[in-house]
Amino acid sequence: MATVLSITNQKGGVAKTTTSLALAHAFARFFPEKKILLIDLDSQRNATSILLGGAKDIPPEVSVHALFQASKPTSALLHQTAVPNFFIIPSSLHLVEVESQLSGALDGFFKLKDALEGLKNEFDLILLDCPPSLSVITINAMVAADFLLVPLQISKFSIDGIQNIRDAVSTVNRRYNANLKILGGCLTLHDGRTTLAQAMIPEVEKILPILKTSIPRSVAVEEAHLLRQDIFEYAPHNKVAVAYQNLAQELVPHFGWGAIEGMP
Repeated sequence: MATVLSITNQKGGVAKTTTSLALAHAFARFFPEKKILLIDLDSQRNATSILLGGAKDIPPEVSVHALFQASKPTSALLHQTAVPNFFIIPSSLHLVEVESQLSGALDGFFKLKDALEGLKNEFDLILLDCPPSLSVITINAMVAADFLLVPLQISKFSIDGIQNIRDAVSTVNRRYNANLKILGGCLTLHDGRTTLAQAMIPEVEKILPILKTSIPRSVAVEEAHLLRQDIFEYAPHNKVAVAYQNLAQELVPHFGWGAIEGMP
């Protein structure tokens, strides 16, 4: 049965999709015996565009839109990426219609959980790239997930957003999914030398545990995205590639997997 990891932050611009893509590629590349699925739940479709390319919208019947329409998704929703054991269910512009549909449904918070039951036996890890909001779709991801990872930048606005996420998780734990656990916050686009970072990190840790691995800023990430390559293919020795490999290594014990080969 697959482990489900939701990558969530209601604030945009915190490298959430970059983190989703980098972790999916890390797990797929360093664990070739595992089967990885990324589900793009963001109507901005950034992960979909990078992995599948093209400016045209994905037809709703073969996108994540269809995942919310039926509890038994078909194989047509699974799109192969350039890495053999890595698949994506792409987003679609029609995903915006799902919000109103879910809001009016008695089982609106459970649609994604029900749909994933049909996929868990096919994959070892399912990553959910959530929209930058605490929407009905984001709550669906929390209800469906085993673990939650929060990419974040150090700022006053980040702290406000983290508290909202923490409150949402507490509600989900009480009412819908008692098993959801927060793995922690991952500092992204991070420079720990700044006075702001040194002052704010203790404040963040009062709300959310911070993972040991932080992700620095590098232009190589945008260059890789532009070329539709993952960071490990484009610049395997870049500091961001090394950081995301370290982050993957930090997370794998929660999935019950072995260590990444060649790493302590």
